[in-house]
Amino acid sequence: MPMKIRKLPQKRVSEQKKYGQDAKRKFRATKKWKEFRDYMRNKQKIDPITGQKLTRMANLHHLDLHEENYENITDEDNFVFLNQATHDTIHFFFLKSKPTEWRKRLLRLIPYLKKMEKLMTAN
Repeated sequence: MPMKIRKLPQKRVSEQKKYGQDAKRKFRATKKWKEFRDYMRNKQKIDPITGQKLTRMANLHHLDLHEENYENITDEDNFVFLNQATHDTIHFFFLKSKPTEWRKRLLRLIPYLKKMEKLMTAN
């Protein structure tokens, strides 16, 4: 008797979310976005969080995370260039699903940073 092969369930990705990422990728490939990105990089030059020079892998970060505003580049104040690690950290602390929780997460980090500082600066 042949053995039945059971297929594993596939992850379901909502069509809206899938479309959203595709639309974002398509927009980032446009001349309009690339020119805006270059303009902002030339204007900013450093990561405002770390004070370090922007790296080749820096991201032009949207401060307004509403998908319907993704292509709106009319207000430069809604964007900031960040190095990759800074960008990832911001997204780690700020979740769209819980936008008011970032303060709690950040405050829980401070005691560990203080302890690290104490250990690293002790004589």
